[in-house]
Order: sequence, then structure tokens, then C-alpha cells
Amino acid sequence: MIDSFAQRAYPEYNFCVPVIRRAHGVIELGDYTLSPSPGFETVQWFIALDGSMCADQASRLGAQQLNLPLALIRNLVDHGFRSGALIDAHHPPSSSRWVNNRGRERMHTDLACVQKHNINYSNALGLSDAAEIIDHRNNTLIDVVGQGPLARAVYRIGLDSGFQFTQQRSLASFVIFVSNSHPHTFDHENSHLCNLPHLHVATRMDNATIGPLVIPDSSSCFRCAHLHRCDTSPDWMQVDLQWRRQTNSGQSDAILTHYTALHALLIIRHWIDGTALTNTLWSAKLPWPRFDPQNAPPHPLCGCQLHGSTPTATT
Repeated sequence: MIDSFAQRAYPEYNFCVPVIRRAHGVIELGDYTLSPSPGFETVQWFIALDGSMCADQASRLGAQQLNLPLALIRNLVDHGFRSGALIDAHHPPSSSRWVNNRGRERMHTDLACVQKHNINYSNALGLSDAAEIIDHRNNTLIDVVGQGPLARAVYRIGLDSGFQFTQQRSLASFVIFVSNSHPHTFDHENSHLCNLPHLHVATRMDNATIGPLVIPDSSSCFRCAHLHRCDTSPDWMQVDLQWRRQTNSGQSDAILTHYTALHALLIIRHWIDGTALTNTLWSAKLPWPRFDPQNAPPHPLCGCQLHGSTPTATT
């Protein structure tokens, strides 16, 4: 564990991650296997950590009490944070003061998952607090534009998953444009005027498309995707106009609708956490939908890059 983190983090046992005893003396923190496996007294000391001391102090005192090498105890505390079995009692998410009861009940689990998958504890320069990541998620307000089953699924699943929504564009940090006519048709004519990061989502019958995720002036946009489709299908402009007349005449498979909403929200959460997901489309089709990424670079005739930097395609 990095010394600076060990001095500022105050380890407290996370009750959401149980200590599991396996055969042959193997100990797991949830699904995270410890190596070497600690003894019974060491496990009891670990579970009793209450956030009253920083990790460095707790490790030194624990080594004295248990008569074990300091390096062994430090290793255990390090694995405790990496597994999510320990959380920092002195740096909880500030957003926990205003999120609803469901969000507060989920907080320890969310912190554990962030610690397992979003933090590199060996990187001294880029080490983030799990609380900061949770706060960034909770402080990102999303505006959903569109109607129909898919828009409702995005909103309902998002609420259940801890996303925060707003109907005031001035307060939003991200916009989801939901189309109903066809997965390849962009129903929102003024979407190119949106100066916030935004994402297109659409389903119809057995097909679904997500993307592109647009960062204005820095990535490909909806019009780029439209122009690329015109390049591959010379009659797409006429086809697109015909699909636009069918906005309310069809829906998509219910499971595909919810699956698409869930995958779109997962993409947005990755973006909130700092993952680059621009210049990409994701498409899926029944009966076994799988959202495979496809390259969606800027189109040379679009002009959306005139006032921005040269983008780099990412997947």
C-alpha cells in the first residue's frame, strides 16, 4: 500500500463483504482470496477495525498485538481495501447526506465495487478516493429526451441504479436522446445544438443501437453517423425520411428494451468514471442480444470538428 494512502485512510470493516473460510484454511474476503491466509486471531482483529486509526497506525498496532511481521499486516490491510472489505471511515461520500434511503443502503456495496474495479492502489499519482468516484456519479444529473417504452425504461432502471435525473437542461451534465422510429434514425432534429456530452439510444422490433457518445467538438456526432450511413447506402436519406414517419407505429421486444436501457446506463457510468467511449456505436439483435462495439469516426463532411481538437477513435 502507498504510504500516503496508508496515512490518510482510516480502515473500517465493511459488513457487506463477509469473511469466508474455505477448505485447507483458505480465507476469502467475499470472492477475493487472501494470500497468505491469516489465522483466526488475525481475522478477528481485521473484522474489529472501526476507523479510529489510520491504516499505518492500525497496521503497526496490529503487528504488535498479534506478534506478526508488520509487512504481513500491511499486506492484509492492503488486500482489505482492494477487495472492498475495508472502507475509509474518514472520507465517506459527501453525497450520502442527500441521496435517498435506497442509495444510502447501497453505499457500502457501491464503495466496495469501486474499490475492486476502479482504483489502482499501486499508482501514487493517480490514486483516487472511492468516495470521490461515488460523489461524481451522484452529482452527474442526466436529462432524458424522448418518449416511449425505452425512455421510460432508461429512467426507471436509472433511478433503481442510483442515477440522478433532471428535466432542466441548465442543471444537466449529460443528455440521453431516445429515438422511436428506427435504431439508425435520429429523431431529434436539434440534437446537434446540444453543447453537453450526449448519447443516442434507439430500439425497434428486434434491433437496438446505442451511440455515438458525443463530446461536442471532441468526437464524432449524430450527423457523422448519419453521413457514414449515407455513404454505405446511397438511398439512406429517402429511407430515413420514411422511417421518421413511423415514429409511433412500432415498438421493440420488451426484454430488448430493458436490456438496451441497462447497457446504455452502464456506458454512461463508465464515462462518468473517466473511461473514453467516444467514436463508437454499439448494436445488438435478438434472439441473443450482445452489444458489440463498432468504430464510428468523425465524417469529413460533417464539420463538427472545425472548432475542436483532432479526436482519437476509442472503443
